[in-house]
Amino acid sequence: MIGVNRLKKKYIQKIIAYIVLIFILSSFYIEMSKNYPFNWQRVPFKYMNLYIDGFFMTLKISLLSILFALIIGIIFGVMKTSKYQILKEFANTYTTVFRNIPLLVIILIIYYGVGSMIEINAMIGAIVSLSLFEGAYISEIIRGGIEAVDKGQIEAAKTIGLNTFYIYVDILLPQAFRTTLPALTGQFISLVKDSSLASVIALQELTMVGRQIATSSFASFESYITVAIFYFTITALLQVLGKYFERRYAIL
Repeated sequence: MIGVNRLKKKYIQKIIAYIVLIFILSSFYIEMSKNYPFNWQRVPFKYMNLYIDGFFMTLKISLLSILFALIIGIIFGVMKTSKYQILKEFANTYTTVFRNIPLLVIILIIYYGVGSMIEINAMIGAIVSLSLFEGAYISEIIRGGIEAVDKGQIEAAKTIGLNTFYIYVDILLPQAFRTTLPALTGQFISLVKDSSLASVIALQELTMVGRQIATSSFASFESYITVAIFYFTITALLQVLGKYFERRYAIL
């Protein structure tokens, strides 16, 4: 009964928070309407096909970057927990470099610097940049998850004859993923938002499309609000999926 009352109280508080937020946003909108002539009939509906194209481009580069960043993060996270010092130093150097350079600069270096030596398009440049940048953060998350596993389990695995590969695959990484799911979800959401920086290399993703529509329609506020709604849709979905997997694979 106490649990039910606590749950009801939680939902009531959440509803109140939403009502307050809606009130604040509505008040802000009403005040802006006094000085800004909103034109929602023209934007976004007139340009909806362009927004949808930008949405799918953002979705594509985000999902591919998440995949590659996760692979990079796992590899370097494992290297950081290796018994070989050279692997640790290499992984730590990679993390230090990419965590201390702004993503915008990395995108420009990859696209204009590396792109001058080998031919890469804007989408490839964005995916490579995002993967390397976010992979550095994910490697630290994975390292923390691996080191959080009870050392007794590792010793027990060695006593029954498991080699290092199977210790990581069967024992360390599965538990590391379970404990780091909230942090990984947060990093994936950050990656989606960071993908907006790909607009600097003229990739036709959401932010670039929104900027072009804002320039041509003279409806900047409507255009960028539409872009924000699309980004919110992607990140909210990631958050819901993250919560689902947290509950499903929670360590009891």
